[in-house]
Amino acid sequence: MFERLGRAAAEKFVVVVLAWVVAGGVVYAVAPPLKKVVTSDITAFLTQDAQSVVASRELRERFPSDDFSNSAAAVFSRTSRLSDSDLAYLDEIETWLNSPEKPRVVVGAQSAQTHPELKDVLTSRDGTIQILLVRFSTPPFEPPTNHAVDEIRSRVSHGPVGLHVNVTGNAGVAADQANAIDHSIKRTTAITLGLVILILLYVYRSPITPLVPLITIGVAFTVSSGIIALLAQAGMKTSSLVENFMVVIVFGAGTDYCLFIISRFREEVAHTHEYTRTLAGTVAIVGAVIASSASTVIVGFTSQGVARFGMFRTTGPAMAVAVVVTLTAGLTLTPALMRAFGRSLFWPAHPELLASEGRLPEFEAASRVAVGTGADE
Repeated sequence: MFERLGRAAAEKFVVVVLAWVVAGGVVYAVAPPLKKVVTSDITAFLTQDAQSVVASRELRERFPSDDFSNSAAAVFSRTSRLSDSDLAYLDEIETWLNSPEKPRVVVGAQSAQTHPELKDVLTSRDGTIQILLVRFSTPPFEPPTNHAVDEIRSRVSHGPVGLHVNVTGNAGVAADQANAIDHSIKRTTAITLGLVILILLYVYRSPITPLVPLITIGVAFTVSSGIIALLAQAGMKTSSLVENFMVVIVFGAGTDYCLFIISRFREEVAHTHEYTRTLAGTVAIVGAVIASSASTVIVGFTSQGVARFGMFRTTGPAMAVAVVVTLTAGLTLTPALMRAFGRSLFWPAHPELLASEGRLPEFEAASRVAVGTGADE
C-alpha cells in the first residue's frame, strides 16, 4: 500500500501538489480564523456540577440585576488622598461609559460619585482608592469584551499626573489572559519555526532540501487549523490553547516524518539514480514506520475524548485531527515535492557525488537503524 502511494505521489507529483494547494486555499477561504472560534474561558469547559459553576448560577438567580461575572473594575488610586481633579476625571470616565459613545458591549458604569449608597463598598477609608464598576453585555474572554477592556484602558491612561488607573475584575483578568495566550502562540511559532529551519540547514547543508519539510508542515498546519476551526464553528467547544499545541505537534511530528523520508531517499538514490522507483521504495519502508508512530499518537489524543474535563475532551481529538493531516501530507506531499525538485533537491551536492565519495551523514545511518534496515539488507 505504501509503495503504491509513494509511486503515485512521484508519478503524479504535479496533481498531488496542486491538490494540497487547492485544499489549503479552500480551507483558508471557507474556515474562520481559529482564534475567533476558540474560547479562552476555562470555566466554559467545567461540568455543571462543579462548585464554581453552581455558585455562579446561584448568584445570577438571586441577583439577576447585578451580574458581576460580566464586569470589570477600574481602580483609581493615588499615594495620597484622591484630589478633586482625580474625582472629576473619574466622573468624566463614568459619563463616557454611560453615553452613546461608549464601547458597544458596555452596559453601563457606576461609582460612589453617582451612587453614594455604594461609598463604603467602592471607596477606601483613607480616600486613596475609588472603584468604578463597568458592566458588559458579553461575558469575559469573548473578543468584544476584550476589545472593550483595551479601549477603556486606553481612555483612562490620560488622567491627572500621579493618578493610577488599573482595569481589573473578571473582564480585565480575562483580557490579560487572552493577550498572554495570543503572544505566547506568536512567540512559540516564531521560535519553533526558527529552530526547525536551523536544524534542517545544519542537517542537509542545503538551502533547497529544507523547503520540502517547511512546505509540508505549512500546508498541513493550514489545513488542520481550518478543519478544527470548522468543527469549533459547528459547536465543538475548543480551547484557545489548541493553536499553541498545534504549533508544537505539527511542526515536531511533520519535521520528523520528513526527515525519515528524505534521509532514506538520499541514501538510496545515491546508488540507483532513479527518482520515481526510489521514492516508491522509500515510502514503502519509511511510510509504515511513520504511520505506526503517528497511529499511537492519534490513539492517545483521541482517547482524551472520554475525559471529564471539557478542555481535554476537545483538545485531544483536535490534536488527533492535526496529526492525521500531518501524516497524510508527509506520505503524499513530501514525496511529490521531492520529485518536483528533482536533481536540485540536495543542491549544491548531488547524490552521485555522495555515492562516489562513500560519504553518508550520521543522521542517515541513524535513520537506517530506526527503520530497521541494517547493513545486511
